[in-house]
Amino acid sequence: MKAGRSAEAAEELEKIVRLQPSFAKAYFDLGVCYTRLGKLGEAIAALQSCVKLEPKFPVGHALLGMLLLDVGRITEARPVLEHALRLDSSQTEAAKGLGCIYNLDGDNAKAIALLRPLAESGAADDESRTILARAFLGIGDSASAVKILEAVLAANPRSPLQTYVLAAMAARDAHDFPKAFEICERAMAVYPNSEQLETLAVSFPPEALRARTAQRLGEIDKNPNNAPALIAVGRMMVAEDKGERGRDLDLGCELLSRATTLDPKNAAAWFHYGRCFKAQIGKADEAEAAFNKALSFVHDDGLRVLILEQVGSMESHFNRVDTADEAFRKSLELNRKLDRHIPESAYHYYRFLALRGRDAEGRPLLDEILRWDPLFAPALLERAKSFLSNGQPERAAVDALLITRNFEDPEILHSAHYLLLRIYHVTGDKSQAQVHTDWLKSHPQTAGEGEPASAP
Repeated sequence: MKAGRSAEAAEELEKIVRLQPSFAKAYFDLGVCYTRLGKLGEAIAALQSCVKLEPKFPVGHALLGMLLLDVGRITEARPVLEHALRLDSSQTEAAKGLGCIYNLDGDNAKAIALLRPLAESGAADDESRTILARAFLGIGDSASAVKILEAVLAANPRSPLQTYVLAAMAARDAHDFPKAFEICERAMAVYPNSEQLETLAVSFPPEALRARTAQRLGEIDKNPNNAPALIAVGRMMVAEDKGERGRDLDLGCELLSRATTLDPKNAAAWFHYGRCFKAQIGKADEAEAAFNKALSFVHDDGLRVLILEQVGSMESHFNRVDTADEAFRKSLELNRKLDRHIPESAYHYYRFLALRGRDAEGRPLLDEILRWDPLFAPALLERAKSFLSNGQPERAAVDALLITRNFEDPEILHSAHYLLLRIYHVTGDKSQAQVHTDWLKSHPQTAGEGEPASAP
């Protein structure tokens, strides 16, 4: 149903439920219309009315549970989806959603028990198999996870980015680092603008990373005029440097410089060359020039979002606040039009706003980012801090615990545990406060008291 017809239908259904407030099916249809219109809050309210009137309606419970999951209300979604499956065990969407929640809550064995029969029956789709693979990874069975995910990727090379990320993590945990790198590189061919893939690849053990880099440099020696290869290896070497400003950064910059010479109108080459300059002390002018060069040649909207974000970052560095704001805003407006939003880019604008006390603009943007990706860890952490500041420590704990169970980034984890320590001091739960005190002592960090580094 098109948006226009959904809007008309919603208006008619609103009239019906006002006249017949006990008409459960009308509330269900209204919830469906609201969902198609993107009015998820109203859809949830309509479906809650539906299942209250008709508590044995499995489809109503299933759709309500999935919507609660989509907006990040995980603790509310779990019992709703469990009830939907008790009413009708054939509700596959409810099973997928519940399996996802079990994984998020650390109940991986429950996810396996729920989804393995579906997979063995041949009724599971790629999403179900991916959730099952994550459950196997959660219990330490990386071999089973790799087997499932490799089959998913072979059948659909354009699988979602997170499927590739999970497959690379599974190969890493199985200590098959050549396979992990190969998966990351295949993913970069499909998602060339993903910084998440870079971050994952350079988190692999240094010896494995050096071996793969040496292998790829050897391939470049055989074909030194391959600009895409120069860009691919150069960007990884810049990321591999991790702020140390050492030999990896120098060599990465050299490769990217050669790429811009070989293909001077390649926006990706100039973008990553700009990132290389940005990582160096005293090279802000060169970084700004490279980003502007990239902007003049870019045709891909996803890359344009990232370039505009970096332009905003450089303008902010030079304290040109108005022009920085303009670039960030253009990046956000384009980001909103993408089929796959880039939460990392929008979050950098949120940080720009937050650092300038522009909470009236920043808070709705944070909510929007979490609608794009309810599990985007930096935004979850900011929301948890907000909950705590507003006297809602229980809600803050839900988000912070979600981070500690599902993310690996050391800075994010440190921040989440520090926040949980504060939360349990507020609630007076000394035993839980001690748990997080012990974790922080065993994972020392130099960058502040668990506060995340500011976004670039």
